[in-house]
Amino acid sequence: MSPIELAVEKVKHLDENQADALLEGLALRESREALRQRFDAKIDVGLEQLRRGEKILGEQVYAEIRERSRRRRAGKNA
Repeated sequence: MSPIELAVEKVKHLDENQADALLEGLALRESREALRQRFDAKIDVGLEQLRRGEKILGEQVYAEIRERSRRRRAGKNA
């Protein structure tokens, strides 16, 4: 019996809670893989931008992060 056939046989014997847990785990794994692929693609874009000399100085980045944080906190306190 192949590993796939063995897995199918085992899945047939799961109760409803076990089947739900298995499906949830598979969905989570698929979701994580999709997220990892999106991150990898964004990293590739960023590396290409750096190779072309398109970069932002660190202080600019930190200033933007501080400003976004300030606005977020101001919005929560409003």
